[in-house]
Amino acid sequence: MESYIRYADAIKRFVSVAGRLAAAKGLFDLPQPIASEAGLELLAEAELERGYAFETVLLMGDADTVSAARALQRQAWVLEQFARDQRSGTAEDWTRAFREFQDRRDAFYVAARKSLGVSAEFRFRSEDPAIRSPDPRRQL
Repeated sequence: MESYIRYADAIKRFVSVAGRLAAAKGLFDLPQPIASEAGLELLAEAELERGYAFETVLLMGDADTVSAARALQRQAWVLEQFARDQRSGTAEDWTRAFREFQDRRDAFYVAARKSLGVSAEFRFRSEDPAIRSPDPRRQL
């Protein structure tokens, strides 16, 4: 369980920094944009931590969870490419890539929960009624 939690936290941190960089480029509507120089340094540090955390998933995870973690990190790298100007695109392209990341994160959670024997229902973000309702941050 600790391996999965550490990895989930590390990839969340990595994508959060990528999102802040994307916000500074106008690709993402996030209230905490970060300047390129500082953000790229934080992104590099977050990638190192993500890689270290992934090793414990490789060591402790079952095959389905490892595969889900690999798919998740591949999509995180797509977001990193936007943040580093290695992939061109619009805000809509970023949003599509970010939603794909969220779906792959949910798939990782489902696989990890199954691996741990957690039987409680898990709802994908895209299926959650709370997410489908209007975002209060957009109604200001």
